[in-house]
Amino acid sequence: LDMMTEGLMIFTNDGQYARELELPKNHLWRTYRVRVHGRLTPMKMRAMRVGITARVDDSINVIGDAPAASSTGKMMKYKGIKVSIERKSSQSGRRGRRCGSDDARGTNTWLRITCTEGKNRQLRRILGALGLDVTRLIRISYGDYDLNTIPPGKAIEVPARAFESMKKKGKLFSDDSKTNKKEKATEEPRSTVEWVNYA
Repeated sequence: LDMMTEGLMIFTNDGQYARELELPKNHLWRTYRVRVHGRLTPMKMRAMRVGITARVDDSINVIGDAPAASSTGKMMKYKGIKVSIERKSSQSGRRGRRCGSDDARGTNTWLRITCTEGKNRQLRRILGALGLDVTRLIRISYGDYDLNTIPPGKAIEVPARAFESMKKKGKLFSDDSKTNKKEKATEEPRSTVEWVNYA
């Protein structure tokens, strides 16, 4: 997680296990709750699901999500991500009501995003390329490790989960949507790692 991101972090003293968790080829699911500001359209949602190419500028400020117009950064290809809207709020300010303008309205949308790549600042760059400002980013799960109701700042010891037995990994989208629907209907609930509470 970078400085502007919060949520689940996993610490281990097993270097091989840590490497297996972070390798993109293992396709571990990383799920985030993301609050974005800006106009979210069906076309932008589709672009996120299909995958996009975005400009990467390593010289941008940590707080700024979108590179400047004169950026000379390289282009980076991002695979499709699973995205759904959790909550959308739209508030009109006094100024907007006086002018009758939709442009003065502020829109915040909470998204649930699952990805498998884990590239540096991936979600901020994808959303920034689509004209959406990330105002909050919270990682809620990593593989079978879920944040659940753990309070902020709390560290809890959990048993290591064998990488081969993790269920939240693999492709985000199946090649055959009909087969996927049948599997979902018969699929049992996925088990997650049980937290050990020593209190």
